[in-house]
This record gives sequence, structure tokens and C-alpha cells, in this order.
Amino acid sequence: MKYVLVALMATILGPMAGHTQQRPVKVLSITNGQQLLVEVEEHGRAVRLACLQAPRFRQEPWAEFAQSVLESHVKRGDQAIFELRSRDVYGRLVGRLFVNGKDLGAQLVRQGSVMAWDGFVGRCDDLDYSELEEMAQDAGVGLWSASPPLERPWDVMEAAGGGEP
Repeated sequence: MKYVLVALMATILGPMAGHTQQRPVKVLSITNGQQLLVEVEEHGRAVRLACLQAPRFRQEPWAEFAQSVLESHVKRGDQAIFELRSRDVYGRLVGRLFVNGKDLGAQLVRQGSVMAWDGFVGRCDDLDYSELEEMAQDAGVGLWSASPPLERPWDVMEAAGGGEP
């Protein structure tokens, strides 16, 4: 019984320990400014980039801008490395994607196409996304050039009564 319990705990907690579970993936499609469909171990899986939030679909033109910036960094068929951080209630894998060795999320935050947000995963303090967001905001790049300022996507979600982040 003791061994069964240890095995069960390792199965549940193992993928989360240290944010080190990395797998090669192939990009199948881009869903929006923060979500992609990838092939991992011969299965299509939805991946939600961790620690950031793209503008909501009704926050045009910024939602379309976020998707176009993502598409400028990664294309269908590209190989990447996915670092699992969590799984969500929507069945998505949540984590970081490295394309050509670079953290895709960091690039998106730096370019002002998404906002740093730890409200979804809550384990983002090891990343510099908040500092990158400050630099993008100070430089007025991307969505930080909006006038009037863009409402934070999580506030839009809350006002709409929730929804998939």
C-alpha cells in the first residue's frame, strides 16, 4: 500500500516539480494570441502560454495584433520545446514554449502584444515577465500605445462573467 501511495503521488506531483518537464513539440496551429495546438508524442494538444494574457477577442484590434505577433514568431510545422507548468480545467497544457531556444512568452510580453499575468497559473515569480512588461509599457510599444489605455483582459473576463482565460 505504501508503494502504491508513493507511485500515485509521483504521478500527480511529478510533472509539476521544478518546472523542468520539457518535451519536443511540433506546432500544428495558432488559436489566438496565447494559445496554440501542438503535436506532442503524436497527439494534438492545446497549449496555453503561462504567465501572460492576450487581449480578449472583443478587444480589437489588439486581440488580432496579439495573434499576428505570435504568428510572426512561430509557424505551422515549427519544432519547439514545451515546458509544462500546469494543466487547466479546460484540458489545456499550460507552460512555456521555446522556439529556437528563446522563450516565446517573454518575446510576446517584450513586444507589448500580451500582458504579464500570474492569475491563471500563480507560479510565475521565477520569470521576468513583469519587468519586460514595464519596459514595453515605458516604451509605449504594442498594446501599451492604445489610447485610451486598454482595459486589462482579466477585468474584461470578470465583467463578462468569466470565460476561458
